[in-house]
Amino acid sequence: MNYDYIENLVRHAKAGDLKAKEDLTYEFTPFVISISSRIYIHGYENSDLKNECFLTLFNCISKYNLDTHRFVAYATNAIKNNLNILVKKVVSKEEFDGFFSLCDDIGSEILSNTPMVEEKILLELEYNKLSAAINDNLSDCEKQLVLFLYFMNNTLTNYAYHENISYVTASKRKKRALEKLKTFILSKGGNELWELTI
Repeated sequence: MNYDYIENLVRHAKAGDLKAKEDLTYEFTPFVISISSRIYIHGYENSDLKNECFLTLFNCISKYNLDTHRFVAYATNAIKNNLNILVKKVVSKEEFDGFFSLCDDIGSEILSNTPMVEEKILLELEYNKLSAAINDNLSDCEKQLVLFLYFMNNTLTNYAYHENISYVTASKRKKRALEKLKTFILSKGGNELWELTI
C-alpha cells in the first residue's frame, strides 16, 4: 500500500468524499479477504466477516486523527481486534455448543494440505468428533483451557496469567484434560483422531 496515498484518501473521506471511501475500500479489500478467510465463527458466513471488517474500516475513518499519519496500522489493528472480540463473544457464550474458532492459520493450513474434497470432508468429521469428545468429557474449566491453547493459539504461560494461577497448576490442568480426551478417543477406536490433537 502507498501510505501517503492512503492518508490522502482518508483526509478526503473524512471530509465526506464518497469516491475516496470507495477507493479506501478497494485498497483494503486484499487485507480483508485474507483475514476473513483465515477465521471461522459459527453462524457467520465469510461475507458476514468481510462486512464486519469494512464496518470497522469505516468506523476507523470517522475516528482517525489525521495528525498521526498511521492510518494503515490503525485500521488493520482495529479490524484484527474487532474480529478477535467477535470470536471471544461467541466462545464465551454460557452454553458451549461445540463451536471452535479456527483462528489464524490453524484451519487454513490444515485444509490447504488436503487437496481432495473427500479428505476435507473426513477431516471435518474428525473435528466434529473431537468437538463432541471435548463437550462430553471435559469440565467447563478444561474446555476453556483447550479453546484457549489449541483453538485461540495461546501459550500455557498466557493461560496461567489469564486464569491467575501458577504455571504448574496450568500444566497439570492441561495434562489432565488431554488424558481425559485421549482415554475417551482411544476407547472409541479413534487412533487417527487422537493424532490430530497432538
